[in-house]
Amino acid sequence: MRDRFEERRQAALALVAECTRLLQSRYGAKRVIPFGSALGEGVWHERSDLDLAVEGVSAEVLWQAEKELEAMIPSWLEVDLVSLDQEYPEVRRRILGERPMPEDPYLALKARLKDELIGLERITQGLAMALERAGDALDEFAARAVASYVDDFYKGCERLCECVAVALDGGLPQGERWLQLWLGQMGKPGGGGRPVLCSGSLLLELDEYRRFRHRVRPIYGYDLETARVLTLARAAESVLGRVKTAVATFGRWLVGQAEGSGHGQGETCAQSIRRHDIS
Repeated sequence: MRDRFEERRQAALALVAECTRLLQSRYGAKRVIPFGSALGEGVWHERSDLDLAVEGVSAEVLWQAEKELEAMIPSWLEVDLVSLDQEYPEVRRRILGERPMPEDPYLALKARLKDELIGLERITQGLAMALERAGDALDEFAARAVASYVDDFYKGCERLCECVAVALDGGLPQGERWLQLWLGQMGKPGGGGRPVLCSGSLLLELDEYRRFRHRVRPIYGYDLETARVLTLARAAESVLGRVKTAVATFGRWLVGQAEGSGHGQGETCAQSIRRHDIS
């Protein structure tokens, strides 16, 4: 399995030059920079895609470019184009190598979790603003907007679990109920002797967001249960606080593993964390 994933990662990297030529010749891109798991900044797995940051092209034009790229790449691969000009500052620094990923795999995982938490915090801030505008009584339009933020909130929590599952547990659960299995996986010890990521009442609360996402996807907006949308939306800030506490505890375990691995001669892992600003 690992060999197959590595073969596909190398195949994806081999397509970077061809994608770059198209983006520069047809869409006027100034620079095209691959990043993410294809470059080893995370573990390449069955749901990985080829991430390309593009400079000098608007998001609207990139939407058209993605459609053209889909026609020239293998069916098993997806290309995700992001506008370097519109990325958040910390993500832009990561892409440009100004904020490099630590070499130690445990510290690299800790850095990825911090990056995901930053995104989750932004989603929660947006959700709070949507609630403030909507007030206590949600009409159909407001319910759809708030529900979208709630859906994104769960996806952000899901991405935290994905980072851990792929890096330490050897991959993601399989089968039709993989989303449910995936969350449960984080409530148990895993690969490399890792502790649980989330447990108890937090696990139950996250499962409510998973169930909401499962129900909201196939229904029309007018079928939304506004009371449920409000309950989950209002609880998001509190749940985020508990998620951050769980990730911080897990991060301390990662630091301990890095220190025990003896990675990086002449520099302690704690110094490495401070140097890369991921504590």
